[in-house]
Amino acid sequence: MQYCPNIDISIPFLLPRFSLRGRLVRLQDINAKILSQHSYPFPVAKALAEFLAAGATLAGLLKYKGVFTIQTKSSGPVNLAVVDVTHEGHVRGYAQFNAKKIRQEDTFRELFGRGYLAFTVDQGLMTDRYQGIVTLNHETLSYALEHYFDQSEQLETRLFIASTKTAENIWKSAALLLQQMPSKKVDEETWDHIGALLNTLSPEEFLDFSIPYETLLHRLFHEGGITVFDPVPLKAQCRCSKERIKIFLSTLTSDEIEELLEKGQLKMTCEFCNHHYEFNRQDLMTVH
Repeated sequence: MQYCPNIDISIPFLLPRFSLRGRLVRLQDINAKILSQHSYPFPVAKALAEFLAAGATLAGLLKYKGVFTIQTKSSGPVNLAVVDVTHEGHVRGYAQFNAKKIRQEDTFRELFGRGYLAFTVDQGLMTDRYQGIVTLNHETLSYALEHYFDQSEQLETRLFIASTKTAENIWKSAALLLQQMPSKKVDEETWDHIGALLNTLSPEEFLDFSIPYETLLHRLFHEGGITVFDPVPLKAQCRCSKERIKIFLSTLTSDEIEELLEKGQLKMTCEFCNHHYEFNRQDLMTVH
């Protein structure tokens, strides 16, 4: 397999000797675009970069046609973080926060406090939505996600998630997931061995994208008889548009639309990409 130069990728792999499946996600250009759309303090940007990597990793485990969403709602200064990934690999995300309560040295737990972490798969009106929820009260995002899989899915899972801002002001993030296959039970000795392997991986090496992903994975897991599959490309892509907003506005009555107008204009901003939309009264006459 040739090295894929695309740095926004999701790479599935199998470790048959360990009865594990895995996925490695690397993000750089996606972070650059999404994190630049709002003015995020350093610790919030770091956390959101890790959420973007985690969201892309979890979405890669599923077979779906629609949108996978990971979302927090919590009591901390970052009261909301949302990442969603379409089946086409289009990623978007944002965080809401109280800038006055953010400190440069805040940890994950200090940023988010107590609350919940929810996962949703939306495949359209003709399909039931899947949703899973876990309490958010953990030291790291990795621990919160591992707890969800252990308690809710009964699939023992290990996650390694990291992010960094380089000297060139480039945000990198990556996630490595290992999970028992649904039909297999992995013994504690194997998990201890996996833990020992992950302990040899430094965040600096993990986030060094000049190292081909095959090299990294084979160094870590060659004992597992690793099979690495073709990478899946990922892209930062918001789904907002003037047409989508008009569809939403068509659900409102004329009186409700009139109440939203200010000096004959309606202004709306996408929470994800921060793009501004403006409609005049003539534009809105066409939605009904």
